[in-house]
Amino acid sequence: MRLVPLLNLFCKGADLLESNLYRFVLIGNKMQNFGPSLQIGSQRKFALALLAVPLFLTSLYSAPTFQEKPKNSKPSELLKRDNHSEIVIPVIGLNLHLFADQKSDVLRKLKFGEPVTYDQNSLESPKEDWIPVKLQDGLSGFIKRSLVRSVPKKQYLSTLLFEAEKLILSKQVDFLAKEEITDTIFSISSSGKFTGDEFIFIRAKAGFFLKKTVDLMNEKGIKPDNDPETLEFLKRHQTKLLYDYSSGKYYVDSNYFWKLLESYPKTKHSDYAGYLATESIPVVDCGVDLRCRLEELRKGKLRYLYLFPTGNYVNLYTKDIVKTLNSMTKDPDSIPCFPPVSEGIKSEINQMFRYASEIGPREKKQILPHLQILKKECFR
Repeated sequence: MRLVPLLNLFCKGADLLESNLYRFVLIGNKMQNFGPSLQIGSQRKFALALLAVPLFLTSLYSAPTFQEKPKNSKPSELLKRDNHSEIVIPVIGLNLHLFADQKSDVLRKLKFGEPVTYDQNSLESPKEDWIPVKLQDGLSGFIKRSLVRSVPKKQYLSTLLFEAEKLILSKQVDFLAKEEITDTIFSISSSGKFTGDEFIFIRAKAGFFLKKTVDLMNEKGIKPDNDPETLEFLKRHQTKLLYDYSSGKYYVDSNYFWKLLESYPKTKHSDYAGYLATESIPVVDCGVDLRCRLEELRKGKLRYLYLFPTGNYVNLYTKDIVKTLNSMTKDPDSIPCFPPVSEGIKSEINQMFRYASEIGPREKKQILPHLQILKKECFR
């Protein structure tokens, strides 16, 4: 596997646009009716069944449907509620209407999670079914209340990320929509609205969404050389991505998460970011290359144990590390440490000793014996 930062590929410049190299790594640069014979009771049962069917047929991309809410809130109550709430757009392509009327002109379609605020200067009196909103570019209009989430300010981030993750993980949502969601979350995370725990949480989630979106691109075989939108998407996130020449696939650089941890090492969500960093490391086919196998362990799961000795994933990763090391050391004579032993192998063993000496005592007790066998066989 030959991984290179995507940024390095884009930086080669426009001179490669028409070259064979560019063509090779383009992205481096760029129940309708029932018979009358039914009994009354049966008709009622069938009617109820018919009412239930649409609940299972509505897709995420169907024209939004809604149920009219009873108009029982006073204008003053609506005004107070809207003034103290934040609005989350949980769908793709929500209509922004000129007036509080379904038949009025659609000014434009809103993106998932697009920041909107309650328009306090709206001349129309508050309505149960509509919310007057203003966009960041100053455009004002009305959105259907039943199609959005209006939540207290302290619940905005958790609601936004919940709705985003629901769509990102859905198999019914296409690649372009997931691009939009990922872009939106990254944009909001960079707005300066969130700091500390909230900042590392939204940035970690944004990285997770990017990983899932790129994974889908690899799975579907989507290539940027015939998809300009995909090319632009990858360019926007080039500093967070790696490209593998051998497989032609893209990966989120685990260093994106590790650097996030270095900047915010003791926050509430650091453990989650560490987990994502570990899981983002591409699986390498090392074969019998001992240095490669040790490096993969050290840069991922052992590094997590080193940074988070009481983390949520310690038991899982310890078990994986011990299993891998046991497969290497169960027959010491078969360890591929043939003289002259490379400095790369010695360096990896020494670094693993340093990491393992500073992890939790229970984990250390399980891992160190295997490292001692490796050192004995490779440092003769």
